[in-house]
Amino acid sequence: MRAFVVFAILGVALGRDLCRNVKESEIRKVFSTARLGASLILGDSCPSFDIDRVVFENEECRDLVRQATCYGIKAAELYNVEVVNYAQLRSDVPNMESLGNLACEKTRACFREVRTAMEVCLRDNVEFVSETIEAAEEVYRENLEETVATFAKKNKGSLFGDLVNMAMQQFSSAEDIQTFIEGQLTEGMESDAIAAGEEALTLAQGWCDSGCTSKTAQFLRGLFRKMHGGQCMDASVFCGACATRADKFFEKTALPCCVEEVVQKGIEAYDYVVENYEDTLVRYADAIRAELSQESIDEAIEIKDRLVEEFDCVSDVYLDNRPVCV
Repeated sequence: MRAFVVFAILGVALGRDLCRNVKESEIRKVFSTARLGASLILGDSCPSFDIDRVVFENEECRDLVRQATCYGIKAAELYNVEVVNYAQLRSDVPNMESLGNLACEKTRACFREVRTAMEVCLRDNVEFVSETIEAAEEVYRENLEETVATFAKKNKGSLFGDLVNMAMQQFSSAEDIQTFIEGQLTEGMESDAIAAGEEALTLAQGWCDSGCTSKTAQFLRGLFRKMHGGQCMDASVFCGACATRADKFFEKTALPCCVEEVVQKGIEAYDYVVENYEDTLVRYADAIRAELSQESIDEAIEIKDRLVEEFDCVSDVYLDNRPVCV
């Protein structure tokens, strides 16, 4: 009995092993692909970079990378269905909680290890960035360009197909992308982007420090349990039966205040973008619209209308049940 209690405590402290029941061969396959990619892209520009030493075997990164890999493998299997329901989402919450808590614990230290390795690359090769970009372009041309072109041709007339065609026509190299970005950026945009990044890091740290991952997981388990059933059997649809069931859940359970803080920060950010960049966004949208087929425009309008409808339903439930937080 004592042994059971000890193991139970350790299980809570360490989190679940997401690699349980995942074949080691599947993990090795993912790692092998990553090694190949690192070799092709960084092999010439930074011969000293060893992805095994920096990521797969490094104490600060290995658990996070391995668990994240296993989560991806499991999620691909879990959601490989025509319709995802809330019962499936609920079954995945403990996995997301475990990975989220591990990310809170390990991400900062792992990032430092990767950054240190990149600093060595920059120190040893003054052309590191340009050579790495050239290598990435070569990998794309040899392994992906034909597939992307085939997809774009096959799906011409659809929204996504037309967007891919536009991108391929406008951007033939990383230099084209860089030139485009530099042509759009203003000093205000750059400072806003830096401020947004700093705010996001502060929010993430506050989320982790407050234990919000587990608080959110507990909330979602209850919410998804309540929502699944009756006419609410499709997690891609919230309006109607699912909104009604969610509203019932909120009658007795409040949204965690740490989540409410993130929601409010997101609303503030959205309002700021609309206030300061609406004209720019409209100009971009008009430029894209001018290049789309009528079929793609109709598809985009249909998608937008559906998203707006669903968002309004979510917003109504949220506003009717906002938590009281200090």
